[in-house]
Parts: sequence; structure tokens; C-alpha cells
Amino acid sequence: MLFKTERRRAPPRRFVIIGLPRSGTTYLMTYLRSHPRIFCTGEQFNPYAIVGVGGDRDDSFEAVVQDRDTDPVGFMERFFEAHATQNVAWVGFKFMLGHNIDVFRALAEQPDIAIIHVWRENRLAQVASLIKAAQSKRWAQAEVDAHVDEKIRATPRQISHQWHEFATMDLLFQSWLAQAPNPSITLEYRDLFQPEFRPRICDFLRVRDHPRMKSQLVKQGANTIAERFQDGRGIAYYFKRIGYGRWLEDEL
Repeated sequence: MLFKTERRRAPPRRFVIIGLPRSGTTYLMTYLRSHPRIFCTGEQFNPYAIVGVGGDRDDSFEAVVQDRDTDPVGFMERFFEAHATQNVAWVGFKFMLGHNIDVFRALAEQPDIAIIHVWRENRLAQVASLIKAAQSKRWAQAEVDAHVDEKIRATPRQISHQWHEFATMDLLFQSWLAQAPNPSITLEYRDLFQPEFRPRICDFLRVRDHPRMKSQLVKQGANTIAERFQDGRGIAYYFKRIGYGRWLEDEL
């Protein structure tokens, strides 16, 4: 008697989305999650909570300290194993620069983990978005409301301090990434909104292009960056004087 050989699927491949705050990582997370063959979730190593999607978070002592922070690399392995189902080809999560040094070191020791790095050239827009989110405690939203038009309270020096830190961290990370053995792709914020982005990211992840891929998130401010501030004239004067007047214009 002949028996059919059981065919087993290879386990899902693994990836992380890495970036700084307000660089487009959450948008990309929700965008990838809309692909039926990709499981992607939020900040598993946020210092304050294990963050999922749509407000799902666990900030309990048992989850954050006992289960995760005492063995962060083991927690990452358990995460990948827990979501490795036959229905998905990839399993990933968001990892912000600065979240956990042990996990960061482990990435280069596990070269099968793909890295998707997102950064934002318009540092004025990035820092403005960060300040607004920190003041309002609204880090993402799926519907347009009055919050979108609320002006940002910020000073030129406050923004200058923060954007130089962000630019330095991205520069150092890109140097690290260039030496890492992991398959990787680097995306600038505006890349995420270009027509060719969907086939590009699907090609990197080696999954079939899915035409209904979409993020449900909406932009939380005017597209013209100069219009986002309470003191727009002061911000505009400063950034024009230091040679970054282009950041005041439309970003998309």
C-alpha cells in the first residue's frame, strides 16, 4: 500500500520594523497587517507595556517584568513561536530604537530576522508630530476629527534639540545596519505613500502583491508643515535661517 507523504509548510519567516517615533512605523505596521499572509503587531518592548494593535496593551507587572524584561530575548522567541501559524508567511513586530539593548544585540546574532528600517527626512514634521502626540496622548487615529487641526505648542529650540538627536540616532543605526548580516530594507517616510511602495515591500518579503493592502490610520496634522504650529512665523523664521526652509512645505 502506498501512503501519501505529509507535506509540511516551512515555519513563517520573522521580521521587525525598526525606527524612531513618528517616522511611519505604526502606519507601516497596520499596512503590513492588512496582508492576509503577514502577522504584524505593535511594540512588544515598549518600556511601559506590551503594545498590540487598536489599543491592545498589557502593562501588568507579571507581563512586563516577570515574563518579558527578565528574559527579553526568550520573550522575543516565544512571541515568534506563538504566532507561527499555517496561515501566515511572516511574523513581525515594531521595535523602536532605544527599547531594549539585549534584543537589539540579538538581532545581529539571528540573521534570519529581516529588518525594515523606517526614517523621516523632514525632521521638523517628525518632531512636531511627536510633540503633538505627547501633549495630547493620542499616538494614532483612524478617523478625522478636530484633533487633526489642533495647533502645536513648540519652540524652535525645543524642536532643534530633538531633531538633532533623531538625526544622530538614525545615522548611527544606518551604519550598524550596513554591517548587520540580516536581510534589510530602508524606507523613508514618503516612500510609504508612493504607488510603487506596495509591490516593493511585497517583493522584499517575497509575498504575493495584495491590492487591498491599506492602513486605516489618518494623518494627524496639515500636510503643509508650517501650518501645524501656534507660532508658525517664529518656526518658519528659524528654519529658513538655518537652511531647512524646505521642511516647512508640503511633505506629501
